[in-house]
Amino acid sequence: MFSIDAKIEPPSHGGRRALVSDEDADHRDALSRHLAGRGFHVSHANGALDALAIIGAEAPNVALLHSEETGDDGDRAVALAAMLYPQTRIIVMAAAGTAGDGVFPVLRRPVDLALLDRCLDELTA
Repeated sequence: MFSIDAKIEPPSHGGRRALVSDEDADHRDALSRHLAGRGFHVSHANGALDALAIIGAEAPNVALLHSEETGDDGDRAVALAAMLYPQTRIIVMAAAGTAGDGVFPVLRRPVDLALLDRCLDELTA
């Protein structure tokens, strides 16, 4: 049997927080620098399961999740994050040929920073 025990609390340190989860370190670092420049305190994850743990611990305002990691972990992480942590706005990063289902904003990789800014403005307004 599968169960999830999740302690959901708002972050105690305040401020705008973001999470970037991507296996590509260069892409992850570029997005992190951009978000930090926009006033976010940024956390990083190398993979989908690490991202879930960080979202649970830090309750970021926004999480950028790569949906196409090894196996189905990326898609599962997106679904679980939305279900377990509804206070965190999810942005999915996907390959150029991937179409979103309309539930979450989907940004094509590599992420266009101007599009990311527009998406962030809409989600955090």
